[in-house]
Amino acid sequence: MKVKKLLKIFSIVFISILFAECKKSNSYYLQEHTLGDFGEDDYSDGTYCAEIDYYYSETGTNSTYILLVEIENNELIEIHWPNGGWLDNSHFTPPDISSGEASFTSDRGVDYTVKIIGNDGDCNTSTYAKDEDDLIQQKEDNEDEEDRIRQDEEDEYQKKQLEEKEKKEAEEEKRKQEEEQESEEEEQESEE
Repeated sequence: MKVKKLLKIFSIVFISILFAECKKSNSYYLQEHTLGDFGEDDYSDGTYCAEIDYYYSETGTNSTYILLVEIENNELIEIHWPNGGWLDNSHFTPPDISSGEASFTSDRGVDYTVKIIGNDGDCNTSTYAKDEDDLIQQKEDNEDEEDRIRQDEEDEYQKKQLEEKEKKEAEEEKRKQEEEQESEEEEQESEE
């Protein structure tokens, strides 16, 4: 009986120690393998590699790219596009990115989420990315196509309306001619 109690106590102590050590080990692993090993408020002014997610609700377009970004005073101030262009803080309010991630909406209605993934020297950036001008042009092209389709549908409707009107007029004219012919025939019969 005492052996069973001793064995239970020993098992509980052993499991508790094992659990505590595993928890310490996991905590150490998370500290060592945090993305980019950056901590809060550790972003000095400069260029960083970032994963950029954007969504443009006007067209339903969304994409993810790896691009370079500029940080100043722990605020995201600029995104560099592969074509040499950029989106800077004249088009958005610089969000705080001290946690390594920030979201904002540009003045043209594009939603961005930016996540720092490393230093600029370690960055394998996307070779092509649609910038806001591309997104706006896509929206305008879509609107032009919708307008063209609407106009085609309106033209087709007008054409059908005209055809029906002409058909009715032709039927009415034919009916009148038939009535006149019948009337003439009746007159001739009555004269005979």
